[in-house]
Amino acid sequence: MNFKHQEVKRAFAFWDNKTRTKSSSGGAFSAIARNVIEKGGVVFGAAWKDGFKCVHIKCETIDGLEAIRGSKYLQSDIGLTFSEARSALKEDRYVLFTGTPCQIAGLRSFLLKPYEKLITVDIVCHGVPSNQLFCNYIDKLKSEFPEFADANGFEFRNRRGWGYAPATTGANCRKFGLVGVPNLYMAAFDKASIFRESCYDCRFNGLSRVGDITIADFWGLGTQGLKFRHDVTKGVSLVLINTDKGREVVDKLGDCFIQERPLKEAIPLNHNLVGSSVLPDNREDIISAFNNPANSLTAINAKYNIENTDIKSRIRNELIKTGAFWFIKSIINKLRSL
Repeated sequence: MNFKHQEVKRAFAFWDNKTRTKSSSGGAFSAIARNVIEKGGVVFGAAWKDGFKCVHIKCETIDGLEAIRGSKYLQSDIGLTFSEARSALKEDRYVLFTGTPCQIAGLRSFLLKPYEKLITVDIVCHGVPSNQLFCNYIDKLKSEFPEFADANGFEFRNRRGWGYAPATTGANCRKFGLVGVPNLYMAAFDKASIFRESCYDCRFNGLSRVGDITIADFWGLGTQGLKFRHDVTKGVSLVLINTDKGREVVDKLGDCFIQERPLKEAIPLNHNLVGSSVLPDNREDIISAFNNPANSLTAINAKYNIENTDIKSRIRNELIKTGAFWFIKSIINKLRSL
C-alpha cells in the first residue's frame, strides 16, 4: 500500500510567536497542536515516561502539550495510541498525530480508511536508535560522571535557543549540559552509528511525504542565494505542506511568522528529507559497545573515535560550558540577518 502524497514543491520558514522559546526550533508543532486542542481535538506525540522511556501519549489540554514538545532522538513506543486515535475519530473529534514517517504510515495502515478530521505531521527523520540503547547510555553516564549521578530527566535540545547542547535534569531541576564524552550518544547519533537497521533503507523519506505536513529544523536557511533577513537564534521551523488539508491547517494558524523559501534551500543540510542515512561499517560494533554494561563511555570513544577531541572541539566545548558560545553565535546570526 502506497501512503505517499504527490511530491512537495514548496517550503516555508516558520515560527510560532507564542511558543518559539519553549520549543526545539520554531514551534510549528505547538502552533498546529494548539489549534487542534482549541477545537476540542486530541493530539498525539512523543513524551518521556519514568525519566528515560520515550512513549507516545494522548493530550487534550494546552498545558499538556508541554510534555510532547521538544525533539526525542530515539524510537518511541506507540503503545495504544493508534487505537485511541481511531476512537477519537469515530467520536468525530479532530486528531493530530505526529511522529516519524514510518509511524504515520503505520497509523494510516491501521486505520484502513481516511478520516476528514485526521491531521498527520511527520518529521524529517535521520533514523532512530532503540530506547534500550538510550537507557544503557544513561546508565553509563550516571555511573561514570558524578555530576550526572542524580539525573532524572533529559532534553535533547535545550529550548533556550536554536542548537543548544543536550542536557540532563537532576535534583532541584538543575540542568547539566552535555559536551565531550558525556555527549557520546548524540555524537554517535550524528554519525548515524546507532540507528535501527531499517533506517538505512527507509521507504518513507523523499519529497513525496506520508504526512499532511512535514516539519524539521530549517538548517541552511539563507545560504542558497536568497538572504533571510531575520535573526534565527531562537530557532526556525521548516514546514512542508503536502496536502490540501495541510494547507488548510497552516492557513488558519494565527500569531505566527511564515515565509515561503526555495525548496532547494531546505535540502543540503536536511539530507534525510530526500534520502536515508548511510550505514557505517562499524555500526553493529558500536551498538554492541553501548549495550555492553562492561564498557564505559570513555572506553567506547577511545576505541571508535566517535566524539571529536581535537583542539577546535575542545575550545568549542569550553565555550558551551561557560555560555560564551551562544552569545557569540547570537551576534553572528544577527549580523547575517542584516
